[in-house]
Amino acid sequence: MSGFEKNALTDQERLQKELEIQKANLFGAYNHCRAVAVREDYAEVALDIVPESLNFQGIVHGAAYYTMADICSGMVCRTDGRRYVTQQANVQYLRAAEGGTLTARGTTIHRGRTSCLVEIRITNEEENLMFIGTFLFHCIST
Repeated sequence: MSGFEKNALTDQERLQKELEIQKANLFGAYNHCRAVAVREDYAEVALDIVPESLNFQGIVHGAAYYTMADICSGMVCRTDGRRYVTQQANVQYLRAAEGGTLTARGTTIHRGRTSCLVEIRITNEEENLMFIGTFLFHCIST
């Protein structure tokens, strides 16, 4: 399938596929990230904040935000049925969280033949924007 053909999977099939990928992604599981929703050019990942998510100051570690954003953006890219790897990221940490659940929502900004650019917004349970980033992915199967 070329990158410009429509992927014929339903949203439920896309989510099931990502849940299978998550089983093999021990890093994501170790960091308490879980797929919530997947549809064409969109994905959501949740992180229930646990003690291991916090830094020595008692707030969510920056790497936890980055990890869930990277996982979510990879899911967004894969909605076209191809495989991708992270090439570059530009992130801004806006607020600190101490508990609860964070949600990363990713959308495609641009999809090309060999790349995909995704925007990620992470919010807390009150929908406060905590983190924003853009992730450029390289397609490794065209």
